[in-house]
Amino acid sequence: MENTEYLYHYTNLETLALILKKRTIRFNSLDKMDDLQEKETADIRNIGQFFYISSWTEDATENIPMWNMYASLNSGIRIKLRKNPFKVYENTAVDLSHVIHASVTDNSDGKPLLSIIPLAEMFAKGFIAPQAMERDLLRKVEYTDDKDKLYPKMLTENGNQFVIAMGELGRYKNLHWSFQSEWRYILNILPIDLNQPVESSMKDFQLVANKMRWGIANQPFPHYDMVIADDAFADMEITLSPRISAGNRIIVQALVEKYNPAAVLCDSSLLGLI
Repeated sequence: MENTEYLYHYTNLETLALILKKRTIRFNSLDKMDDLQEKETADIRNIGQFFYISSWTEDATENIPMWNMYASLNSGIRIKLRKNPFKVYENTAVDLSHVIHASVTDNSDGKPLLSIIPLAEMFAKGFIAPQAMERDLLRKVEYTDDKDKLYPKMLTENGNQFVIAMGELGRYKNLHWSFQSEWRYILNILPIDLNQPVESSMKDFQLVANKMRWGIANQPFPHYDMVIADDAFADMEITLSPRISAGNRIIVQALVEKYNPAAVLCDSSLLGLI
């Protein structure tokens, strides 16, 4: 995807502590974003809650507005990670059989099915995340003043049948936000219970789709934490905010030493300049 190899994420010390200890990146739904326009469509209400994202930037040059808005000049940090850093899971018939408490036939010819969210977890917790099988959630945000893109039409109806174009939301932002140079990971998570007979799962899917269509469905959870792969985690770089206090510097150093000693810790290029 273009020439972008690494991306950057501005955040606070509390979030850094959670990322380092849990080795995860939190995805929040579009209805929790600071850009209130993002969750809106031309025809379906409340559907933004099923789009879970994590926002990053491709701009390696430190950005003062980004420090101010998403971290802090005094107590923030910026994380550098390679793109698509998520752990890949091998899903076996044995794993699934433990969850559904029934024998599962292995038709993979010895090749495990790969995903960045374990299928067993989806079965156990009653949700599906279609993009988890693709293993590439990364999309570059397009900044525009085109109303058709900012408020996309997602519903196509044909008699009693309809299609919801889930790929139309979360990809565009107003030109006012172009300073972010944003790339984002986008994951759709739907409350579909797969741990039941196929016929029941299909009915469940149709029921949820209809509720989404009318704006009355509920998201399965408010956020989702994606696990970072070990090699990507070890390749992390952490930049301290430009006016980091002595105490906060010690906190970051202690967190890195305890949870990710392989990470590179850097001073801001703006240190002493602002």
